[in-house]
Amino acid sequence: MKINRLLKNERLKILGFSILYLLRRRHLNIFLDPVLNCNFRCVMCYFSDPDFKPDKDKFKIEDIDFIANNFFNYAIRVQIGCAAEPTLFPHNEKIIQEAKKHHVPYVSLTTNASVLNYEKIKQYFTAGLDEIIISMHGCSKEIYESMMPRAKIEHLHQVLSDISELKKTYPSVRLRLNFTINPDNVDDLKNIKSYLDNYNIDILQIRPIRRLGNTAYRDFNIKKIQPKYSQIIEWIEQECLNKGIITLITKELPDEKLYRNKIDIANYTYFYISPKQIKELPKNKFSYYKHSRKNGIYKRIFQDIFTKKDDIYQSDVSFGNYDVKI
Repeated sequence: MKINRLLKNERLKILGFSILYLLRRRHLNIFLDPVLNCNFRCVMCYFSDPDFKPDKDKFKIEDIDFIANNFFNYAIRVQIGCAAEPTLFPHNEKIIQEAKKHHVPYVSLTTNASVLNYEKIKQYFTAGLDEIIISMHGCSKEIYESMMPRAKIEHLHQVLSDISELKKTYPSVRLRLNFTINPDNVDDLKNIKSYLDNYNIDILQIRPIRRLGNTAYRDFNIKKIQPKYSQIIEWIEQECLNKGIITLITKELPDEKLYRNKIDIANYTYFYISPKQIKELPKNKFSYYKHSRKNGIYKRIFQDIFTKKDDIYQSDVSFGNYDVKI
């Protein structure tokens, strides 16, 4: 992962991937949604669309075994929770345990924290979780609860307190706060200091709102807040530097549309599995390598390294929402 960040040329990254692939070394970032539902209706998320109908499917126990046996040996990282709330699934400990059984270096879980308590967090940590990522889109009670309907800030503080206490016993587990900014919550970022002061936070991630379907929130013109935003994050970065907190902060706010490079290492290393995808995979004598070859991986590698133009395209916003760098 460190080499991937150091290399800037996507063609070189894909060449490196091809070597790892041929040698059957770890090369996948596996993103799992064990359920496709959420108990919140965050205004920036497609779950706030009044016409959206959540899928009630979820992983079966045998699905976890199938995923672990066929993919985890090639995983650099397993991320639990991408486009839904994973803590609604009762068997996350098994996913974490299977990942560690297959020696996956990094296992993370993203959650709104609403159903977490001390015992559940401890179970995740004991199973081998490396990072817990808490999504919060406001620091004050008013902004937090308006951006995340059904949320209670008192419960958020209790969860952060529980995690900070448990980190005394499990010091290697990282706590990340993930804050999505928009024109109506950017000022509330100033209140992040109390969180940095009172909880054992390792990473602070601040990223801009993206258009995720017909959401309740409609103001996607974030370019207009750039001057104010730049001032706030400059102060936040200094605070984090003083406390030894890693920052993953988008400096330049993008246009409303999301663009990606056609030649992109993520096209090879990113592997998403949900209850929908698991149904589409043939369970009988399945092989990740046979599956990838059937989908023309060698041809795509050759085209990306030698023939394809380095161009951009407007991307699926849901894909962009899964991107998390560590």
